[in-house]
Amino acid sequence: MGREIELKIPLNDSQYEYIFSVITGKNNIPGFSFDNTLLCKIEKEDEYYSRYSTREESRKNGEPQVIRIRSEKEIFCGDKICADKINFSDAANPDVQKKSYFCIKRKVVENGIELNSENETFVENAAVIRDILELSGYIKFFEKQKNAISSYCNAPQLLKSVFHLELEIVNELKYIEVEVTDENEAAEIVRSALEKFVNAFGLNPSLKDSRSWMQILGAPVN
Repeated sequence: MGREIELKIPLNDSQYEYIFSVITGKNNIPGFSFDNTLLCKIEKEDEYYSRYSTREESRKNGEPQVIRIRSEKEIFCGDKICADKINFSDAANPDVQKKSYFCIKRKVVENGIELNSENETFVENAAVIRDILELSGYIKFFEKQKNAISSYCNAPQLLKSVFHLELEIVNELKYIEVEVTDENEAAEIVRSALEKFVNAFGLNPSLKDSRSWMQILGAPVN
């Protein structure tokens, strides 16, 4: 995976419910077109690793900002998701297979928006990666759980590229994350389009949260 430009904003309950209603078609924003064939519920469990006890040490020694094992389930819903509330009970269904990925991410923040360079690969057995990391001196210092609705939106008046948004609950905190992965557009154009995109939902882009999840959730490595 190449360049990602991402923006995330914390939500209150009413903002969360309104965005859910737009994603599921109960409300609409003129010019915004959501692809419900790709609408899905996601359950993600992330484990973060480091060889250092502080983020300062990690940066000083050139360690990537993110070394992560992610295990996730995706349940493609289409129009079936159109309920009043998000129900993640079927994410625990044993018939839905969990997939795991190993990721190394290098992150830069410009004007409060994340620009990520991410390399990720599927792993058949996450336990093998855990063993390799532990044998190499890495420790698991942080975990997070995310329940989200993933959706894709076209808003050609803002940007030719597709917006990917996740309406999410992360360790009980409500957020929206929107990203664009197309590398053909200039970063400034994408950043401006992202701000206009969230503004269309009634959100103030100046409230974007540029902190990492580790900082937001108070991980031991600071």
